[in-house]
Amino acid sequence: MTANSRVPAGAAIRHFKGTSSGDEIIAEIPKNSREVYRIMRRTFKGYKLVDVRVWFDDADTGELRPGKGVSLKLEILPEIVDALAGLIAGGARDE
Repeated sequence: MTANSRVPAGAAIRHFKGTSSGDEIIAEIPKNSREVYRIMRRTFKGYKLVDVRVWFDDADTGELRPGKGVSLKLEILPEIVDALAGLIAGGARDE
């Protein structure tokens, strides 16, 4: 990760024009050659949020643009982390 932004070293970051100046990129995790999972801290209408979204390379403009994702209230993040940690601890189950 880089020292100032906590984004993994070597991550290609191109800012989308719609990104608010108060948004903070926490991490970018490669999904494939054209997409990354971007985790951001942001505020919207006074709510503190964590945004987890797929960003993709726009072939026409060369910009990284937002795609599907979810915004979660910061206060429920511990419950989300606990649930995900349970998945890791329990391993994958075949259904």
